[in-house]
Amino acid sequence: MQKKQIIQFSILLVLILALAGAYAAIRSYNSRQAKREEQQKADAQITLTAFQPESVTSLSYDYDGTQYTFSKEAGEWKETGDGEITLDQEKFEEFIKDAGTLTAARELEPDDEEDYGFDKPLRTVSVTTENGTSSLVFGMKNEMLGQYYLKTTESSRIYLVEEQTYSLFNKTAEDFAAEEEEESETDTDAEQEE
Repeated sequence: MQKKQIIQFSILLVLILALAGAYAAIRSYNSRQAKREEQQKADAQITLTAFQPESVTSLSYDYDGTQYTFSKEAGEWKETGDGEITLDQEKFEEFIKDAGTLTAARELEPDDEEDYGFDKPLRTVSVTTENGTSSLVFGMKNEMLGQYYLKTTESSRIYLVEEQTYSLFNKTAEDFAAEEEEESETDTDAEQEE
């Protein structure tokens, strides 16, 4: 009877080892597939901007009919419009960091007959780094896709970009104001209401 139990135990042990090996192989395969899919997504994205925040010396864009221009003076970011707003340096540096990693969903084959809206752009963003100035020009929105046409000043290529790429620049200078600046504006508004 013991010999029969030893054989059964051996068979059971072999089955457990086989299942454990199959499980490990499946996990490894799934992990490789996930990495491959991530790489394919990364390869499919087209880099529009790739600069280090510390290399940027000025940035300008238009929003709601107002041109906002920011420049770095003596290592500190300032809004060069009315100059009355003290910027939260960390908040603005985070914004510059986001602007430095923009990607496009895809590149288009330009069609001469199609209107992309570049004759009256919705927005132009200019970034000056130590290497020079480049601009992103946003054409019209493709309502069917919910994406914007975009081209850069460096090439004639036309790209489609997601809504969040366009809306990244939906900010006023006040959106970057330092906390004490925001508090003093709120106090001033409250005093004027009285």
